[in-house]
Amino acid sequence: MFQVSKIVVPVDFSGNSVLAAREAAVLAERFEAEVTLLHVAEFPTARFLGPLGYGVASPGSIREEFLAERRRELDGFALSEFPAGKAKRVMCCGSAVNGIVSRAQAEDADLIVMTTHGYGPVRRMLLGSVTAKVLHDCDRPVWTTRAETEGARGPLDIRRVLCAVDFRPHDANTVRWASDFAEAFDAKLTLVHAILPVPPEMPERYAFTWHDEVRWGADERLRALLAETQIAADVAVVEGEAPAALASAAAEHRADVLIAGRSRATSKRGRLGDRSYGIVCLAGCPVVCL
Repeated sequence: MFQVSKIVVPVDFSGNSVLAAREAAVLAERFEAEVTLLHVAEFPTARFLGPLGYGVASPGSIREEFLAERRRELDGFALSEFPAGKAKRVMCCGSAVNGIVSRAQAEDADLIVMTTHGYGPVRRMLLGSVTAKVLHDCDRPVWTTRAETEGARGPLDIRRVLCAVDFRPHDANTVRWASDFAEAFDAKLTLVHAILPVPPEMPERYAFTWHDEVRWGADERLRALLAETQIAADVAVVEGEAPAALASAAAEHRADVLIAGRSRATSKRGRLGDRSYGIVCLAGCPVVCL
């Protein structure tokens, strides 16, 4: 059943965190959701060392001072979006990724809202990034947005929702979630599927027929999915590798949000899969990975 009643927003006090808080505030208002602003303090061990690498006195007091400073920052963070008492402010220590995933599970969160820079395909190799690892490890829906697109998009205003479909078993659940989300904002919903270009080894005389048949088949499967889920939406078939093709479709349809399903596999790729983060990196609008 669709619901967004609890939202977790990881906070590192950067401008990116402020953007995540702004978007979370819009979502929280629409869904009347509880928000947890979470800061995971990763204590810098270098503070225990003096200028020559030797220990300094009272490491316990340094730790307490560090944590107190972070607590003050958290208490004063995003007060314009979440005045005192309007959001829960939680701080814990340890790995940022483990802290975010654990808190999302402990809160039984319906959505995690965070930002990512997303500088193209190379970004997918940077699995040290917190966003990539949360997408990989967490089983909760994750709302991601690229901070550098904020000026081009303006304030969050959801009127058009794009839902990526790749014809896998979880598609029906993804489409239902997207439909309910779009309905909550009275937004237009479009299902989109990316087909690969004509294989280069295919003889030219067969290329047009193959292309038309693949496009027609994808269109038919999208409409069959709408009939199965009893959902009213537009459909679109685009051509190209999924991340770039979906990013182009989002721009063409002026999508305010792109929703895509993640793999449920437990392999080394986890739930991230080989395309999800590429979609997050390239899309010019927020992406929700389910």
